[in-house]
Amino acid sequence: MKKTFVFFAVAAAILFAGNTQAQRLAINLGYAPQTTTTATTILGHTSTNNHDMTGFFAGVDYNIPLTNYFGLAIGAQARYNFKTTTGDLLTTKETQMLIDIPVLLNFGIRLGADARLSVFAGPVAAYALNGNTNVTEKFANTSLDTPWYGKNSNNQQLDLLGAVGVSFDYQVFRLFGGYRMGFLDLDKSDAVKATTSGLFFGLGYIL
Repeated sequence: MKKTFVFFAVAAAILFAGNTQAQRLAINLGYAPQTTTTATTILGHTSTNNHDMTGFFAGVDYNIPLTNYFGLAIGAQARYNFKTTTGDLLTTKETQMLIDIPVLLNFGIRLGADARLSVFAGPVAAYALNGNTNVTEKFANTSLDTPWYGKNSNNQQLDLLGAVGVSFDYQVFRLFGGYRMGFLDLDKSDAVKATTSGLFFGLGYIL
């Protein structure tokens, strides 16, 4: 009987500790530039090229408390990347739209009654809804669009990334930032390997 009482007392303490970190929904906006690193191997020689794009995101996440210190945040966000290159004769505009599904384990500590500092890490599934390169010739006023994805493309739409970062909550406001790195080869051709990476910074409003 005593052992049973101790067991239920410990279980209740663990449950109480888990519930002291409230389940919270957050709306997030942020800046997330993307670098695509392409490694091309020809006759045993590998050359590397980095392609940078500006990016922004908007989304939501829901944090599920696991213990007093640990939580699991599951979310969804839309991300938009773009780049414009202007030359003497041609203007090139590149755009890409993606959906991200992050699943991030977080560890946080209280800093007084209103603040919390957390670190987080976990996988992010990313799917490219579309991508396009538009080339406009200035003087001839002609334009050509090249889709990134489709039957005749070597580009892979699904990516799996790892993300790490830090978050600071104060009352209903959140400031966060981190780094993400892609694990999958996004080019289907044998001679080319393409991966993505980038920093991200954001602001959140906790409901």
